[in-house]
Amino acid sequence: MIRRLTVADTPAFRAIRLEALRLAPDAYGSTLADWKDAGIDRFEARLGGSSVLGAFDGELAGVAALDVERGGNVRHRGLVTMIYVTPASRGRGMAQAMMRHLEQVGAEMELLQLELHVAADNPAAIAVYEKAGYRHHGLIPRALLSQGRFIDEMLMIRRLDG
Repeated sequence: MIRRLTVADTPAFRAIRLEALRLAPDAYGSTLADWKDAGIDRFEARLGGSSVLGAFDGELAGVAALDVERGGNVRHRGLVTMIYVTPASRGRGMAQAMMRHLEQVGAEMELLQLELHVAADNPAAIAVYEKAGYRHHGLIPRALLSQGRFIDEMLMIRRLDG
């Protein structure tokens, strides 16, 4: 089951968000240090400021977030800012299901394209996004500086208008 997370899901969201940052420190712009001591209100604000989806397999097993550009000339674009599936739930199609659900959310918001950044040295994630219809449109050299190492990121785009 996939659904939008609500304030009632904040404790589970906090736990999975911290797990993602701990287990995949090179995959996100935020770090565990940025969030580990944050109060519950910061996690609630994250749920309220974006379309954050949860994939459930009895408990919360995956999350995906879509942020929308606000300016008049860019509000046709959405940015996928978080995709994570717990190690125990991987390989069961949850990431693909969340990606399809994000497309539905984007279409309901009348977005014309979804964008994401992915570490260029993460072939597993790239394969998930390509399978969901995202295409490579550029490279951002040294996009992240994680644990003293620069990581290039690929810009990938999924057009929703054909």
